[in-house]
Amino acid sequence: MINDSLFIKGTVLGLILPTLAFLVYSNIVMEGDMLALYYQLKAMDVHTHVLSLCTFINLIPFLIFMRVDREKPAKGILMVTILLALFVMINKFLF
Repeated sequence: MINDSLFIKGTVLGLILPTLAFLVYSNIVMEGDMLALYYQLKAMDVHTHVLSLCTFINLIPFLIFMRVDREKPAKGILMVTILLALFVMINKFLF
């Protein structure tokens, strides 16, 4: 059960970090209006670039977990990163 708990914690961390990165970016650029920022970026056709850069922040905890031999949380972070990359790719080509 502990291993599944670590995987879930890695998954949650992998979801929270890109969201926080986009939140910080939106606070800097648009004074906190995330939805308006997304639509502005979409109008400039760079929304997928910003979303993929926000996903890039998952690299830091992934490398830390791999260095200290914590593979279960690293697998959770990797899974979320792949899913977010697929979301960005689908968003780029379909919307």
